[in-house]
Amino acid sequence: MTPVQVDEWLDEYNDYLLLYELFGDKAYLDETTKILTNLKRYISRLHMYKKRMFMDDSRNVLQK
Repeated sequence: MTPVQVDEWLDEYNDYLLLYELFGDKAYLDETTKILTNLKRYISRLHMYKKRMFMDDSRNVLQK
């Protein structure tokens, strides 16, 4: 996932939220929920990756 893709997700979120506010159709609100779920999942994976990288780096330092 690149920052550009995250930016696109946020743009889509804002678009669907605006459509929901304009027309009140719950389908638009459902799309915003899906987008937020995907963003949260991505952030969670990013945190796990960073933790793993930090642990690997600290092991390498201790082994030297």
